[in-house]
Amino acid sequence: MTDDARRLVTPRMRAAVDRLNRESRRVAGYHLGWWDADGIELDADPGKAIRPALAMLSAVAAGGTPADAAPAGAAVELAHNYSLLHDDVMDEDETRRHRPTAWVQFGVPAAILTGDALLTLAGDELADCPEAVRRFNTAMLRLVDGQMADIGFEGRTDVPLEECLTMAAGKTSALFAVACELGALSAGASQARIWQLGQFGEHLGLAFQLADDLLGIWGDPALTGKPVMSDLRARKKSLPVVAALSAGNAAAARLAELYHRATPLAPDELSTVAELIEQAGGRRWASTELRNRLELALAALQAANPDPAAATQLMALARRLAAAPSHPTVESTVDNLWIPEVYEPHPARCNPHLDQARAASLDWARRMGMLDGHPWTEERLVAEDYAALAAWAFPEASAEALELLTEWLMNEFYIDDYLAECSPGPAAKTYLDRIPRFMPVDPEAGMPPPANPVERGRADLWLRIAPAMSEAWRERTIAEAQSTVDGLLREVEHAMAGTIPDPIGYLDMRRRVNSGGTADCLIEFAQRAELPAEVANGVTLQKLRDASSDAAVLGNDLLSYPKEAAAEGARSNMVTALERFLGCDTQRAIDLTAELHTARRRQFEEIATREVDSPALAGHAAGIRDFLAGWHHWQLSSERYSVPAVPRSMGPTGFGTASLSRVAS
Repeated sequence: MTDDARRLVTPRMRAAVDRLNRESRRVAGYHLGWWDADGIELDADPGKAIRPALAMLSAVAAGGTPADAAPAGAAVELAHNYSLLHDDVMDEDETRRHRPTAWVQFGVPAAILTGDALLTLAGDELADCPEAVRRFNTAMLRLVDGQMADIGFEGRTDVPLEECLTMAAGKTSALFAVACELGALSAGASQARIWQLGQFGEHLGLAFQLADDLLGIWGDPALTGKPVMSDLRARKKSLPVVAALSAGNAAAARLAELYHRATPLAPDELSTVAELIEQAGGRRWASTELRNRLELALAALQAANPDPAAATQLMALARRLAAAPSHPTVESTVDNLWIPEVYEPHPARCNPHLDQARAASLDWARRMGMLDGHPWTEERLVAEDYAALAAWAFPEASAEALELLTEWLMNEFYIDDYLAECSPGPAAKTYLDRIPRFMPVDPEAGMPPPANPVERGRADLWLRIAPAMSEAWRERTIAEAQSTVDGLLREVEHAMAGTIPDPIGYLDMRRRVNSGGTADCLIEFAQRAELPAEVANGVTLQKLRDASSDAAVLGNDLLSYPKEAAAEGARSNMVTALERFLGCDTQRAIDLTAELHTARRRQFEEIATREVDSPALAGHAAGIRDFLAGWHHWQLSSERYSVPAVPRSMGPTGFGTASLSRVAS
């Protein structure tokens, strides 16, 4: 995406720079890599275009297009280069992007004045949107404050770590955050969504600064383009350095002696200083804080309910920007983990027709051929108690409806368990591809002969449920069933390839597998209240659906992790996806999964409180709330999820739980 961003903003930037006087234009073009010192066009390194990419991806994440964010992208890139021109002068850096800096080539006054000109051009790019100008100016003041603090630190020996973090947030995070905000603003996003994407940029900016600080000490100059240990030579108060100086141990005291003395550091002393920073704990602190900031960025991005494709690109960009020299971490084991209590604010209620549903569904499973031991036995079915799931999830359904809902849920779980027992491959794909054939829009149009219990069950259920639905309602239910199949097929593909998706891609896949739309259709059936078309296809219901589906998936992943990690490898679980993507330890991934779950569950309540504007949608939102509470209650009590001899540290209830035993596990 950075290459795409560069192609989109470069014409705007060139048009802006062409407005400058001849000398400023020559300096600007040289600094930007467009030509050499004599003005001859060349193909030099123009920079990474990180900030324009953040603006454009944020626009797409909020429902817009990259072109919407072109003015914002040009503005933040011009502003970034203003700061680089000034920064090179202040730090007396003589090279950038493997060639002399602008002040070395043209002199200090020319570099400073050209930087000022670029900042003015950046503001012009946003002149048509007063809110964009206000946000941009606020960010520039933060950037200047950060730079001033950075300079002020050079003459001080008492810089607290929190003050250093504030400095870094101004110097780096301010421009990252405003890039994301301006991108979202250009797409017409709500203020809440703009803030959430801005928070993504804020935390990512600090992660990027931490990575840059680490690379400045332990990185390879051939890759970074900076002289080796240049920040140490200048005795900059970077984050790892301040963390080390604040450690209060013997290495910190020795580091302070060298770092704060009047005479310069000799070349051979730079390595000693780097070793002392590591011994004092500065490198480990910075590496841990980097992971923390990446986790907070991911949480903010997820809370923005972004377009999945854009979110995947944003997280891939974040991972690349936060790449730092590797540092050993302490590995976690299953035995020393703690699963936080899953947040569920709504009390679960039980349907009074539970016993009747239990008896009827057991008889139905026998008739469908589900109890031959592959994968189910009658004993297992009784113990896992899907009638209880239906009774807690649909507390007000009629006796007849509860029987059918129980059997539908059994059909879904049977698919999971059948796939878990077979090898992922063409046979699994064929098995899944056939399921939608047993849900024709016209149930009287005929179906192929069912070849297995799932197909017999789906055909029987559809003939019983479809007559109560309008044609539009049937079409929605069929589409959601197809979405579930598509999600399962993606999991089969990951299993065949032995891959784990990134967190956003994983959640999008699980949204499909645990289709919130299917739950919507079942809630409609339970309430005997078909949603009007404008509600069923509306934005608010989609937001409720996404938030509730994510909450259900993340809560299940938390509760299921002990069993999956101990017995199944936990390949299809958000905890594992976060571990792999962020490079964090297991406990941190568990804690972040809990935070994501709580954020999405609370977001559902926020949407239901503030955005539901019709009686039909209010009643349906209440049904989703019952479904979430019932799903959570059943997970804590069903023997499907109980794990013998789970250490007490695994959770407060004494029960371990497993996810739906997806094939990717």
